[in-house]
Amino acid sequence: MRNLLLPALALGLLAALGAPAAAANCSVSRDQHVRLFGPAEDPDVLVWDSKLRLVEYSADSVAAISSLMPHAMLAHPGTYAVVERCEPGVVHARYHFATDDAIAIRITSGRYRGRYGWVKSSDIFTRSSDSDDW
Repeated sequence: MRNLLLPALALGLLAALGAPAAAANCSVSRDQHVRLFGPAEDPDVLVWDSKLRLVEYSADSVAAISSLMPHAMLAHPGTYAVVERCEPGVVHARYHFATDDAIAIRITSGRYRGRYGWVKSSDIFTRSSDSDDW
């Protein structure tokens, strides 16, 4: 029993120390102002009511998509939002090797102003420091 305790404590310590490092790898930070833009062929953005539904939809399970759609808001391109939280690398698209971050947002413009939801990091645009566009 004693032989198992030390490795378990060491593993727990490594996990605890690694958690802040993972958060630092997010593409955005809390309270950052962003705009929502989908890909050029369909620039509207689906804003999901939970991170789990965002992840399930991105995994592209055709059977699940119809049951998930009632849980999404369709935000117009250019909708303003503020980042509430970021979880790095948790969104895995079915036919892509790269992963996206799951971003919790609060929408600050348009039809869904004041609502909260989740988007993938590839659907957000951040203002560059040298740009005064918005």
